[in-house]
Amino acid sequence: MNAKKEAVLEAGKRLFLEQGILQTSMEQIAEAVPVSKMTIYNYYQSKEGLLDHVVDRMVDELMAIYRDMMDQAKDPLEALTVFYKDQHKFSAFVSQKFVADLAKFPEQMDKLLQFNQKFVVPEFEMLIFKGQQLGQIRKDISPQVLVAFLTFIKEFTARNEWYHGLGSLNVISEQLMTILYHGIIQQEDPSNLT
Repeated sequence: MNAKKEAVLEAGKRLFLEQGILQTSMEQIAEAVPVSKMTIYNYYQSKEGLLDHVVDRMVDELMAIYRDMMDQAKDPLEALTVFYKDQHKFSAFVSQKFVADLAKFPEQMDKLLQFNQKFVVPEFEMLIFKGQQLGQIRKDISPQVLVAFLTFIKEFTARNEWYHGLGSLNVISEQLMTILYHGIIQQEDPSNLT
């Protein structure tokens, strides 16, 4: 890909994430690069064509970040911890405006959902299964249910308004990980059971 075409793609991605897809005009993208609008149309034919390439790029980048994070971990438990603590790396690829607007482009939204269903969910299920086999994760919980639970937590924590006033993000993150790893029920002291 030549440098101008790459610059258009990156500017489009940045502006779509910052302003939303519908609020971003081809003129704004052209100014940001800078190139003529005709150059953008020559490369991508339309705003939807540019969006198609932006979503493809996002999927590729998300996959690379995910693989890198998983490769760094020595075992499934560490992989889950790294994934949770570094979820901000994924948040850079999604904004509320972008997702809200993407819903108006069903083919593109479907592409991201398919990526999640065909790649992310099975990978996480396998990670959990491996953790169960190693004795790190309870075997009485279905990997599918645990993945659904983790997805709910991830989606909920992505909205930063929910933790306003609860303290630092690091403290909140640590407490959520403690709940995930140890639950909320106080364990009996084995010495008190006699």
